[in-house]
Amino acid sequence: MPNLDTRTTKTPAVDDYTYLLSNDGTVEGKVELQNVTVIPETTRTINFTSSQTAAQIQADIDAVGKYIPKGVVVTFQFANGTYTLDNQLLFQGFYGGGRINIQGDTAQSTSLHNNQNVHLDFSTGGIVYTDSSVTRTFIKNLRITAADANICLNLSRVGFTNVWYCYLANDGKTSTVSRGVHATEGSHVYVILTYFSNNYYGIFAGNTVQISSSGNDDTGTQPNYGLRSEANGTIGKLNTQPTGSTANESLGQGGNIF
Repeated sequence: MPNLDTRTTKTPAVDDYTYLLSNDGTVEGKVELQNVTVIPETTRTINFTSSQTAAQIQADIDAVGKYIPKGVVVTFQFANGTYTLDNQLLFQGFYGGGRINIQGDTAQSTSLHNNQNVHLDFSTGGIVYTDSSVTRTFIKNLRITAADANICLNLSRVGFTNVWYCYLANDGKTSTVSRGVHATEGSHVYVILTYFSNNYYGIFAGNTVQISSSGNDDTGTQPNYGLRSEANGTIGKLNTQPTGSTANESLGQGGNIF
């Protein structure tokens, strides 16, 4: 069978398909695409325990279907305890009209607090949530500690995401990458009643992201900067905000804080 680019004539019934370069037994090299069925997720809870490693937790996350249809809620539930994690946890690629929860003990206070019963202690990375377009995501009731030069909560291209009742700390703030919430690239993020400690930047907005920051504060060691916005990122403030030991706010490259 000649290759498509060597044929001198075109027969629509045959040539409007893709010709294979190898002889695999198809009739005249014709290949038809089959319908692809996407299996939707159902409302369910994926439970994690502090005895699991980062790799084990990641495998459980990866096993969840990406299509979350309207009316479906998928909850990633961390049981109480301290999780000693040697790698980031990546939540990626979810889509549909449903909702995702990434949460600790939701029976705890719905005000500022730093005694969350779930503590995710990362030696490398933090929680990364990216490339997702579900209707809404809630990340709540988590204490996250990340090493210096790492991000506690890294959000990019995730639509509407809510960060509630968390405590986000770095164990050092010498690097500009030491950040509590880092949100970029078109996301709209609500950060509410969350404590920040020992970060270079407490809340960072970049690359056209919009952050609504309400009722947040610093505790323990102040961040160097409470809020940072750049690259057309926007932070809108309501009520208290984390203050910084160098400055409360920092702007760069077209950022806006109001």
